[in-house]
Amino acid sequence: MNSIPETSPNHSYPHRFPHRGLLPEGSYFTLTWTIGYDFGGMTTVALERSSAFARLDNRRVEILTLSPEMKELDRERELRESGTIDRKVKIHNLWQDLTAWPDRKLRRMVGTVDPDPTAADDAIKRAGQEWTELRKDSGDRLLQADRYHDRGHLLVIDRQDMKKFGRRGGRRITLFDRDQKVIAQWGSAREFYQAWLDVVIGDKHSYLICDSAFVGNFIHQYRRDNVILCIVNHNHFLADADDEPTGALAEDKFGYLRHLDGFDLATTLTDSQRVAMEGLDLSAGKLTTVSNLTDDLHGDPYRPRTRHKGSMIARLAPQKRVEDAIVAVADVAAHGRQVTLDIYGDGEDRPMLSELIQSKNAADRVLLHGHVEGAKSNFLTSSFSLLTSRYEGQGLVVLESMSAGCIPICYAVDFGPADIIENGVNGFLVDPGDVDGLADALSTFLSLSEDEVSAMRRNAVSRAADFFERPIIRRWGEALAARSFAPIIRAEDARAEVQSAEVTANGIAITLRVSDLRESAPSQMFVSWKSRAGTFYGRVEARRSGDLITAEIPHSRIEHVTEEYVDFSLDLVFERGFERVRIACVEDSHIKSSDKLHLYSTKHGNFSGRLVRMDLTSTS
Repeated sequence: MNSIPETSPNHSYPHRFPHRGLLPEGSYFTLTWTIGYDFGGMTTVALERSSAFARLDNRRVEILTLSPEMKELDRERELRESGTIDRKVKIHNLWQDLTAWPDRKLRRMVGTVDPDPTAADDAIKRAGQEWTELRKDSGDRLLQADRYHDRGHLLVIDRQDMKKFGRRGGRRITLFDRDQKVIAQWGSAREFYQAWLDVVIGDKHSYLICDSAFVGNFIHQYRRDNVILCIVNHNHFLADADDEPTGALAEDKFGYLRHLDGFDLATTLTDSQRVAMEGLDLSAGKLTTVSNLTDDLHGDPYRPRTRHKGSMIARLAPQKRVEDAIVAVADVAAHGRQVTLDIYGDGEDRPMLSELIQSKNAADRVLLHGHVEGAKSNFLTSSFSLLTSRYEGQGLVVLESMSAGCIPICYAVDFGPADIIENGVNGFLVDPGDVDGLADALSTFLSLSEDEVSAMRRNAVSRAADFFERPIIRRWGEALAARSFAPIIRAEDARAEVQSAEVTANGIAITLRVSDLRESAPSQMFVSWKSRAGTFYGRVEARRSGDLITAEIPHSRIEHVTEEYVDFSLDLVFERGFERVRIACVEDSHIKSSDKLHLYSTKHGNFSGRLVRMDLTSTS
């Protein structure tokens, strides 16, 4: 799938786009997970997007948060007073809602287990007036959390030791009315959250955009006919972001990356990341590129600047490898060039970087400012910026630099810089980790004529404009409008069974028989595999002929899996709907293994594989 194209200001769909013609009609919700007082990085992006939706399309947007730590905070008022969110943006916190709703509204939350009227007997003895009482085991692991209403009565008991008291295992969440009678109960936090969403969203046609990997790992199961569900992938999707792909996915995103077809839409910030994810068959047409938006810093490409003055905004952490920037600047200075670098940001690497600056005799060249509010404004007076990350979700700081007319000099890492920068035209790209190349690019920039630099600044400002509010919100509108509110197709009764499976010279050849699809007709099918430990996952498209399904998994897709056991499933993808069916295997007689890969039927009658680890140096 191609990324969403640029559109002209006059391009609109009046039958789909009411209001100001940028977004399709419906209610808009942004779902995040926030802990404590601060809204950090990724959530800040969600705040900015939500405000742009509200401001440009004259609509109300609701930001939904699940964290109990937010319950006592009036962040909506604070953010609105600071100008961070638009007046039409509303912040909903689950726990603030539960303590504000009357009993009649709480009763709209539908439970998923038969209510136990004696659940109130589980309450922890209340020690004071705090709204939360906790019970933990000897290892400080949470066993129970009781939440109290502002009026003092018990509101929720969340027990996580239902199988055996005092030992984690089994969960039950109970919601009470003001008379301490059970309203509803749930067997998981996911079900509890979904019941709240059903009340908040109701039956309105709505767009629910999830910005949290934590929430995304379970929200893919929230499927409602009236809700278009979207996940935003903000960062690198592979476990080894700076190494060759092995099939291991990022641990914090593992839950949703294995279920991208459970969403109506999955967005990446760059084309290169979308192409890489599509190359692994992680999604059947649900992926679209919609970048983060950046502020218009109104950079003046003709404004005189001190050529040798550079700025860098980065966390002082291993991912950002700021040490490469320091070494490159020190090397350029050692060859007689006048150059300085102001670094804004803080983190665990600060002591190491301070020592490096001293060892390179660069104290008069490189200055660590720490965290500074509004640091991006320094790009307006700086001549160049540096980015030396191991990987990026997009590299928003690159866009901010370009918007200010400050020339970015970047490692061409996954993902982002190469999607934004045209080398030598509006910035510079350097092979990742090549410190000498970074120093050479900086020296090249310092040696350019003023006319050449002015042209680069003009090009940088022009390119950054592609990521300003209006074009990005228009792209969101096109991506969302392409999704249908058609009924979700479900195939919970579908079955798949091995007819034959053989390890060949090319890979694993599998033939399955599928049954009980009823009237469901998948648009695509895949054979998928997942390691029992670790985060290895992959899939290949299957072919259907009647009720027979065939697929071949190349050795190259599975040979890098370092975990021993993998389990196989059949993925059924519908126009709107997704089912993953564990593949049954009645007996091993249909299976032919190899000395390196043993295919077998588990004790539960399912199809699995065991990768046999061999000592490659052995001659026996």
